[in-house]
Amino acid sequence: MPIDTVQHALHIRRKKNAQVFRNITRLWDVGQKAQSDQELLDALHPWRDDHSLRFFNVLPYLLGIMSLGTLIFGYFLHPHLQFIWSFLAAFLLGFLAYLMYEPAEPISQVTRFLEERITQLRYGLKFQQLPAYIPIQAQPILVLSKLKQYFPLFNRGTLSNDITQYAATTWHDGATEHQVLIFQYHYVSEMTVLQDSRTNQKMTKEIHKDLWGAFIFQMPNLGIAVSNQRSRFFAPYHNTWHSSDILINQKLHIAGLDQHQLAKTISPSMTLKLNDFFQHFNGDLIYHHQEQILCYLGEQNLFQTTSKRTQIDDISALRGHLRTMIMPQYQRLQQLMLNLIS
Repeated sequence: MPIDTVQHALHIRRKKNAQVFRNITRLWDVGQKAQSDQELLDALHPWRDDHSLRFFNVLPYLLGIMSLGTLIFGYFLHPHLQFIWSFLAAFLLGFLAYLMYEPAEPISQVTRFLEERITQLRYGLKFQQLPAYIPIQAQPILVLSKLKQYFPLFNRGTLSNDITQYAATTWHDGATEHQVLIFQYHYVSEMTVLQDSRTNQKMTKEIHKDLWGAFIFQMPNLGIAVSNQRSRFFAPYHNTWHSSDILINQKLHIAGLDQHQLAKTISPSMTLKLNDFFQHFNGDLIYHHQEQILCYLGEQNLFQTTSKRTQIDDISALRGHLRTMIMPQYQRLQQLMLNLIS
């Protein structure tokens, strides 16, 4: 009987979707309780329950197709049948499909949460938090504004210059524990794209760009600026320094407060470490001349994540995705930066 078939389909849909919702609730709980990345992964295997992370939406899709078919059928038969009846039937079928459809947003939300959580646990990153040594009562906006004032690298935009995303962590160079703040810098510039010669009216366009970098604290205030993108620096880094290696001079531009200070600071070992760093990164690196802070700002997306699994339909696929998820640019920055400052 058709009614029995419909009842059976509704029962299967209700059962499968209820299990998916239970899995989502359990995943939120796993992410909140896990104290390490391995503990989180271990909680996903064995799951000992249905693994599905896909809502059963076959029936809503069928109702949607029937609604569209009824509308088209009624349009072509309107000389023999009043179109209003076809329209009402199509509307009711479509509305029922809408009510029964389960969007994938709850699955996407818990997946994003687990991605961020395992990143926190694996790399020690605390998103949207300042380094631990900064007083808790300090306003993040004021702290970030002060940091941007220390390094005139953050004035590229004519309309806005904002640090939109940041994460605090700790690095060990073998002797010192450094507080680190990884960040994303977003700037907006206005560009004239068209000018009417008769009315002198300008058409402008906003250009949005992003750069990524790191503030590293507890660093010596060497007063050195290094870049593989610019040949001139701003005050007070006016005095240029040249290596005995012509190839390094062609790739890197090094400047500081004065020649005597540069000669004392830039050793052959440091020159090689800087060259190694800028073989992999494009941007600017500055040791502040007064504050004990180093700032790097470049093109590589330090928050980028990669994984060997892209399609996530069940718990096993989710675990494989989280297990293989890495931050390649951040890992490389940490490795090369620790090599430089140690």
